[in-house]
Amino acid sequence: MALRSVTNGLRWDDKRWRRSRNYVNMPKKRRFGKLIDLLDEVDESGESPATVFLCPPNVREDSDADSGDEDGGGTIDNLNRNLLQADAELVGQEDGSDDEAAESVAPTSHRWGKREVASFLKEREEACPYPQVNFSNKTPVEVLSFFLDDEFYAQLLQETRRYIQWRGKNVQEPSIAELKAVMAILYFSGYHNVPNRRAFWSTDPDLHVEFVSRIISRNRFDDILSVLHFADNQRLDPSDKMAKLRPLFNSMQDKFLRAFQRPPSSTELDVDESMIPYYGRHGCKQFLRGKPIRFGFKAWCLNSPDGYLLTFEVYQGASGTAQRPDYEAAFGKCGSAVKILIDRMPKEMRMDALHIFTDNLFTSLPLMMALKEEGIGHTGTIRQNRLRGCPLSSVAAMKKAPRGDTSVAVETKQGINLVRWKDNSVVTVASTVSSSRTVAEVQRWSRREKKRIKVAQPQMIQDYNCAMGGTDRMDQNIGAYRIAIRQKKFWWCIFCWLLGAAMQNAWLLYRQHHPGENQINFIRAIVRYHLAETTKPPSGRPSSASSQHRVPASIRYDGINHLVVPLAKQGTCANKEGKCKSHPKTACRKCQVPLCVACFVPFHAT
Repeated sequence: MALRSVTNGLRWDDKRWRRSRNYVNMPKKRRFGKLIDLLDEVDESGESPATVFLCPPNVREDSDADSGDEDGGGTIDNLNRNLLQADAELVGQEDGSDDEAAESVAPTSHRWGKREVASFLKEREEACPYPQVNFSNKTPVEVLSFFLDDEFYAQLLQETRRYIQWRGKNVQEPSIAELKAVMAILYFSGYHNVPNRRAFWSTDPDLHVEFVSRIISRNRFDDILSVLHFADNQRLDPSDKMAKLRPLFNSMQDKFLRAFQRPPSSTELDVDESMIPYYGRHGCKQFLRGKPIRFGFKAWCLNSPDGYLLTFEVYQGASGTAQRPDYEAAFGKCGSAVKILIDRMPKEMRMDALHIFTDNLFTSLPLMMALKEEGIGHTGTIRQNRLRGCPLSSVAAMKKAPRGDTSVAVETKQGINLVRWKDNSVVTVASTVSSSRTVAEVQRWSRREKKRIKVAQPQMIQDYNCAMGGTDRMDQNIGAYRIAIRQKKFWWCIFCWLLGAAMQNAWLLYRQHHPGENQINFIRAIVRYHLAETTKPPSGRPSSASSQHRVPASIRYDGINHLVVPLAKQGTCANKEGKCKSHPKTACRKCQVPLCVACFVPFHAT
């Protein structure tokens, strides 16, 4: 039962208790200590008092001080002797009174204790309750094609065609093959850096990239970029600042959720913010001091521990239209983002032993209660101003404690465990799943002893450190090969970020069945596949390097569009495995290697 300071005493406020029978029959004035005992008996019925007025005590001892926290008031367990012996009175109030202050500041009541609450998550069933996509026998191109599929290119082509007609642009409508070539060049710019995008078509020998220039001309590439669109400009929602990308957001998030692979144990996900670099002018642009990317758009992301992105939402600023005003009123602007992202998941996925991790920007006790009611576990660091009345040791006292010291509390009404732990600094973690009593050991460097020492660490802290950080890992994967081609349109950077997220998701799915595959080779295989579809077959003799290694396996064995084309000059047959020494005048159009007719089928057979 929390206390709050007033001008001449301490009050408890709760409007519901004023009409109860216990309040009517309770004596109105007695010693405060006796009144507390009476209230404890009544508290078991689930009712709490309306207002308790504590008269100022007669202070006769200068050394007698309140041991409670200055920020959050105190609790009835740390009041001094003078306050407990002071007179106290129950102040009644009629139902029709206009005490607006009492109604507006009335906090959610909490009941604190020390006995730990066990995890409520049920053991998950062996059979997955939702369908799973099988990526075990897929090539890199096929895995990425699950996200950038025919539906993606058809939608892109439809809206681009509509935009050309609406604006009267003198631009030829692009084809599906050209759109795929453009996407491949965008990914290519992530690992092949040039001063600007026009350098790909430069005639200077130190800048020219024939791999790109022979696919598409510079002017045609610029024309396609200038007309790319994903939504009908004549039907945009004026309240949605991301309306130009909303159809793309919806379709991509649906594919991300369908492709997610169920972990062998509980499904642990984290919610965090991701910054998308942008240096132009826009109402949604954010500035975060101390971040690696300080200027840009902020996206709330739901990720797995390895970085897989399930769903996201671009933050539209404090002035943006709230998607769920009821969530914002209950959990705040940031807390509502957690609830919105979880609501987008299928019901079967939410009920499959789901455990959410957040940092102190999002975590609050009301949010943890709401998720627990839905059967979803929640663990996260929490700020001190969201723990009013919690009997944890104060931060100031914990800073003076030795490293590894802990303070534990339990919200018994809703079943929330809290632990405050001293490491290099003091951290507070709350959880409806993890244990605060179980302690493990970690190694830390001691400046005083000049060696590594063992420090006790609660299990709740370990669980948080293992599961949190998926969004940061996603940022690392996207930033390693970020698309370098830029445009002045505000949505372009978000579109490129989404392409990078789709690529890193595809790589994570592929790596589950091919652990040795790194990200750069995965991207290169996809880029070479799409750009090879429109290249001309080589003429003349091939280089001395082995053709077996020059043709990626994802292209050589995919069984798509491998055709025999004539060569202007003879070449050496690339089927070295068959020990063919012929010099044919034919080649494979897609693999771009000379092949005799007899070796054509064996060369492409797995």
